[in-house]
Amino acid sequence: MFGNLSGATGLVARKLAYRRLFQRCEKGATFGRGITIRHPKKISIGHRLIIDDWCVLDARGDTNDGIAIGDDVMIARNSAFVCKDGSLSIGDRAGIGTNSLFHAIGDSRVAIGNDVAIGSYCYLIGGGEYVTDSIDLPVMHQGQVSRGGITIEDNVWIGARVTVLDGVTIGRNSIVGAGSVVNSDIAPFSVAVGSPARVIRDRREGGMK
Repeated sequence: MFGNLSGATGLVARKLAYRRLFQRCEKGATFGRGITIRHPKKISIGHRLIIDDWCVLDARGDTNDGIAIGDDVMIARNSAFVCKDGSLSIGDRAGIGTNSLFHAIGDSRVAIGNDVAIGSYCYLIGGGEYVTDSIDLPVMHQGQVSRGGITIEDNVWIGARVTVLDGVTIGRNSIVGAGSVVNSDIAPFSVAVGSPARVIRDRREGGMK
């Protein structure tokens, strides 16, 4: 009823109506137009969330924790947070750029720390890697494996169009350059770029590796 209502009227109506949908929704949450919300009773929202137009929050799963979002988080338009039995968490004061996609599949968890900035068009995929042992069966019929999910520690800056694969931890205070593909752990205080991403500098030391 209020999902696509434009202007201030729509913002106020959604702010009042949507709070009741969630497992927890603290004060100050702002919801844009056209947001898709699935399994809201498995979604927990902190204070002063801003979620822009056309985003997706999907907490599906029988045994997972669903989606947990901290305080003062900004999620830009067209971004999607999708659980397929996995769990997603976003810490306080995080910012997510436009058209980003986070997946948590199986028993995997995608965990974003505090003060994390993630650029536009980023893709974080926790779980969901197909088994490819047999050449006689279609890949999608061979099952999937989990490598433990994804952890982005506090105060990390991830540039636009970065892909982070399952099983990766990006350490605190690190920077990942735009367009990188992160397929292995990145130590704290690192600057990493490339496909696959490699560390080119320690932020505490200066200079290039």
